[in-house]
Amino acid sequence: MSTEIVTILIPVYNGGYFLTQAIESALAQTWPAIEVLVIDDGSDDDGHTERVCRSFGDRIRYLRRENGGVAAALNTGIAAMTGRYLTWLSHDDLYDPRKVEVQMKALAAQPGPCVIFGGYATMTENGTVLTEIETNTGYRSDQPLWAILEGRINGCTVLLERALLERHGGFDIGMPTTQDYELWWRLAMHYPFVYVPGTLVRHRVHAGQGSLGRRHIEEANLLWMEMLEQVPEEKARSHSGSEMAFLLRARDFLQATGYDSAKQGADALIRRRAAKFPVGIVLSSRGVREAAVAKAELASSGLDLAFLIVDASPDQHLLLLADSLVNESPDEVIGSPIALKDLLARTLAGLDAPILAFLPQSVPVATFWTAIARLLRDPNLDGTAIPQTAAEPGADPLGPLSGLVVRREALSIALTRAVETHSDVISSLGMSSRLDVVAA
Repeated sequence: MSTEIVTILIPVYNGGYFLTQAIESALAQTWPAIEVLVIDDGSDDDGHTERVCRSFGDRIRYLRRENGGVAAALNTGIAAMTGRYLTWLSHDDLYDPRKVEVQMKALAAQPGPCVIFGGYATMTENGTVLTEIETNTGYRSDQPLWAILEGRINGCTVLLERALLERHGGFDIGMPTTQDYELWWRLAMHYPFVYVPGTLVRHRVHAGQGSLGRRHIEEANLLWMEMLEQVPEEKARSHSGSEMAFLLRARDFLQATGYDSAKQGADALIRRRAAKFPVGIVLSSRGVREAAVAKAELASSGLDLAFLIVDASPDQHLLLLADSLVNESPDEVIGSPIALKDLLARTLAGLDAPILAFLPQSVPVATFWTAIARLLRDPNLDGTAIPQTAAEPGADPLGPLSGLVVRREALSIALTRAVETHSDVISSLGMSSRLDVVAA
C-alpha cells in the first residue's frame, strides 16, 4: 500500500488569504505518494486565488470551474484525481504532516472497506490552537450511524477509497453546507467508520465560514430529520438494541444543538414509534375515577399500555365494581392485600410486555416516561425505581414494588429464584439484576 497515491482535494472560492498555508500543509505530508489537487470554484477575486495556486508550479494540480458550490467542486476533483484514495482539505484548514500516513496505515489494518476519520484541533484566524477535540467517546466503529447522527465527523479528517464513491455516488450539489454529512450517511449504511485517535487536522474558526450561517441551520434540520426517518429498524436495533433506544439517543444529541426543527421532529417521531412499544402497568388505585384519570395521564406517553389494576380502596369497591366495568375497561382488577410473590405471578401471567411498571395512581407521566427512557437507552440496565415524592394516605398494596420499572425477564428470573430458594423476591431481584434510581 506504500506506493498507492492519495489525492488531497482542496476546493476553494476566493480563498487566497488562507490557501497558501493549506497547500503547504498538504505538500508537507510524510506519505510518499501524494497528489494535491486544488479546485477553484469560479473565484472572482481578481485572479488572486489562481496566482496563489500557480505559484506552486507543478507541485500541485490546479483546476478551475464555474462557480457551483463545494459539492460541485469536490465532485470535479474526484472525477479528475489520479489517486486510489482521497482526503479533503478545506482551503482555510491545515493538515498535520503525518495525517495521511497515520490514516493510511490504519486503513491497511482493517479487514475490509471502511471510512477513516479522527479528531481535530480548532484554531484562530492567525493559527493559534484553541482546543483539541477527540470525538470518539462512547463510539464504536461497528455502529457507524452514530458518527454522523452525533456530529462526530469533521470532513477534513476523513480518508477513504475512491471506489466507495464510485459505488454509492458523490457529493449532493443541492446541499451547499451539509453535503459531506449527507454523503457520510449514505456510506455509513454500508461500511464501518473507523476512528483514528489524535488531532491530525487544524480547523480554523473565523467569521466567514458558511457552516455558521442560517442556511446551514435550515439545511441541517432537514438532513437530520431525513436521516432519522430513513433508518431501517434492523439498523436501529444493531446500534442501540431497539428502535426506541436509537431514537432517544439521537434526540439526546439534538438537544445540545441549535437544530430546533430537528428536535421537534425527533420528538414527533418518537411519539409515533412509541405507539408500537408495549409496556405493562400494575396500577394501584383507590377509586374508579382515580384509576381512569391515572390511566389517561399515563396513556399520554404514547406507549402501547396494558393495565392490571390493584384495588387500594379501603372497602375494595373497585374489585366489587370490576364486573360492571368490564365493557368500559377490559383491565383485570385484583384485590389487596396480596402476597408479593402472588402479585408478581399474576403480573407475569396477565401482562405480556418486555417492560413492567408498578405505579401508584399519582405518578406523573413525565416521571414515568423518564424511567422508561432510561431502560431503553441502557440495554444493560434491568430496572429503575421512581422515587416517591409524597406518601399517599393508607398502605400501598404494591409495597416495595411501588415505583419499580423493570424488564420482564429480570423480574421472572428473580421470582423463580425466590420461589426455589424460599427467599425474598426483592432481595433476589437486587442480587440478580442491575438496578438504578431515577432522579425525581
